[in-house]
Amino acid sequence: MNLLLDPIFRVKTLSGIQKMSLPQLLDALGQDSVESLVGIQRHQEDGFHVFLCYLASTILARRGNTNASQTADYWLDGLRDLAGEHGDDAWTLVVEDLSRPAFMQPPIPLSDQPQLRLKAETPDEMDLLVTAKDHDVKLRRAHQPHLDHWVYALVNLQTMSGFLGRGQMGIARMNGGFGNRLIVEVVRSFRPGARWRDAIERLLAYRKTLLDSEYGYRHDGLSLVWLAPWNGKTSLSLSQLDPFFLEVCRRVRLRKHSNNTLTVDGLPTTVTRLDAKLLLGAVGDAWLPVDLSKDRKALTVSARGLTPDLLRRIIFSDHLILSPLQRPEGTWRNTCWLTASVLVRGQGKTEGFYERRIPIPPAAQARVFGRSEERDALADLAKRGIDFAGKMRNPVLKLAVFSYLQGGVEHPRLDRDAIEGWWTRISQDFEARWTPDYFPWLWSAADRDTPAFRQDALVEWAQVLRDHALASLSEAEHSLPVKSGRHYRALVEGRRTFFRLLTHKNNFPFLKEDQHERIVAE
Repeated sequence: MNLLLDPIFRVKTLSGIQKMSLPQLLDALGQDSVESLVGIQRHQEDGFHVFLCYLASTILARRGNTNASQTADYWLDGLRDLAGEHGDDAWTLVVEDLSRPAFMQPPIPLSDQPQLRLKAETPDEMDLLVTAKDHDVKLRRAHQPHLDHWVYALVNLQTMSGFLGRGQMGIARMNGGFGNRLIVEVVRSFRPGARWRDAIERLLAYRKTLLDSEYGYRHDGLSLVWLAPWNGKTSLSLSQLDPFFLEVCRRVRLRKHSNNTLTVDGLPTTVTRLDAKLLLGAVGDAWLPVDLSKDRKALTVSARGLTPDLLRRIIFSDHLILSPLQRPEGTWRNTCWLTASVLVRGQGKTEGFYERRIPIPPAAQARVFGRSEERDALADLAKRGIDFAGKMRNPVLKLAVFSYLQGGVEHPRLDRDAIEGWWTRISQDFEARWTPDYFPWLWSAADRDTPAFRQDALVEWAQVLRDHALASLSEAEHSLPVKSGRHYRALVEGRRTFFRLLTHKNNFPFLKEDQHERIVAE
């Protein structure tokens, strides 16, 4: 169970599935021979990628190296150097002496060890998904787990968790216990090794910025936070840490039983492991944008997920501070992608796992990541495109749907709770329709350098939104209830309300002529 020596990871390569130790996995990533990791779940992938990037970057930085393509022996020596006097225990899943660290498991003081209680019997029971209502991933389904399942679950628990009730504190790289850890990165390849190498190159350049920042990080600071004993009552300061610290937030220990099964014991804590509450998650995480819209804080994703407007804000740094990982290298020439993933949590539940990949073609990259005046013009167009979608949603589509649901009244009431539930469904349908078109439309307008061309682009976008809104209105007419005696009136008045509001002077009056042409054509 020693990650340094034992072939714990099942790795898919072009020659088939191979079993590798952690140093061998890092070697394979450097050679770009990894196709995928067997056994890892999608909500764990990005967190484990971040873990491996921080880990390798720390080793390279301390050795004065910038080349991520190294041998397994090189990584083995580097991993042992990080563990120091704790030796291979720091990389072993089960260490019987609880006063010593184990992989991602801090030492437990002798006086606390009798209080350890069973927390999980399977890796997914330990994982950070809250699945009591059987959504996202069913709890305790991995009854015959492989060792790598335990590794992925441990990393996910310790580096991605928020507050989960009394005694279960969250990580520092998150705005508060009910926040979430958004992972945002611009990539040019989704191959695990190529993405890993590109991230490390930018991380090493970013490291100096963090060392010179107000956080107080040290080049020789604690990297593996699980090495330090933890009584659950004391916190470490950021000034004790390496800028690429690998965090733990829970006091847990893996135990091996006589039948060779593993379980997890745990203890509550009264404080977070790191003393960073006042920073609101803005601790220099290279994957997490910093939100400046109010107080300086880590960006938190709402239950709505990765909306087009949020992605727009990220791409154009709208009241956000981004890191080098959220920009391409100047030498990149082909299409790159903005990738974002997040597990959104609520109080005692998982709201959902969201991920988006937005391709940014080379022609658009010059405008998105180029000079400020060019960037500002496209950013303004992007914002107006979102505003248009909001206006098409409300009042145009919303009042049309409310009119239909209320039997065709000319001035529908908006304070009907029952109707609001139906409207939410149609509103989500509308957003799902226009979202895939938003960024392709924006990139097609990237080379329109004059106000006249940009205005033409907005007219085209309004037409796209109108067609999607009409499709959503048709969905409402076919799926939502209305009194049978008023069905025809509801249909007619709902449509009339839609077109009246569509071309209203406060909405899209420039579509009036276009709408006339559509009616004549029909």
